[in-house]
Amino acid sequence: MEPINIICPNFGPLAVVGDRLHDGYDFVVRSNSRSDTLDYLIFLDSRGISRGFEGSIADKLITQIAQGGGTYLLLCRPLELTTWATLINFIVINKLNLSKIVTNMGFVDFTPKKLSTLQDAVQQVDFFIGKDVANSCFVQSFESSSGEMIPLYSMCYGDTYRKSIETIAKRLPTLIVNTPLVDDGIRIDRKRPHAFFSALANSNEFNRSINGAQVVDLPHFDETLTYDAVHYTTLGNEVIFDSIKDYI
Repeated sequence: MEPINIICPNFGPLAVVGDRLHDGYDFVVRSNSRSDTLDYLIFLDSRGISRGFEGSIADKLITQIAQGGGTYLLLCRPLELTTWATLINFIVINKLNLSKIVTNMGFVDFTPKKLSTLQDAVQQVDFFIGKDVANSCFVQSFESSSGEMIPLYSMCYGDTYRKSIETIAKRLPTLIVNTPLVDDGIRIDRKRPHAFFSALANSNEFNRSINGAQVVDLPHFDETLTYDAVHYTTLGNEVIFDSIKDYI
């Protein structure tokens, strides 16, 4: 993997480490500053946008920061798999002068995926943190909507992974927004494997173990707050933002 260039309007060039940039609507990069010295780096996965930017967590965060006179750089889902390793690599190669980080990393690091998909996440860890720090571990076979049995894997991390995150969290105030847990009986259109629901708890536990970070836990979510057990409804965005706005 090599760095890929991003042009942030107003701010200038940035880079992320990956095979290719994510090309979905939930890839957003914005800043209200032309300087490398920033009050906030807002670094989010796809849940920062959910169905659309307006009214999203990302929108609410940068609006509050700008209204308070602060500067920000917002980056949402630059890669298909946006993980803690994505954030670490981004900070290392861009040399920004940051005052605070707000992120929801951790979810993508632990949820089950196809092995071919997960290799991208492993390679991101390899780039700066080190080889063999992350490995793919089989978690279960899952029957798809077409009846095909698909083996699913999750990431297994050594303690080096946590320590790499802690080097950032101890140097820069880091606010981690944990993932709302959902019950496996939630009524959603897309079926989720059993391992998905346990992975939510595992990712939150991992985040809470990061020394130096401030972690915000959220209440359980139901169908009124998430439409697919991952992304949030309008009401879900409001609940999350209300839980974190006083930390900004």
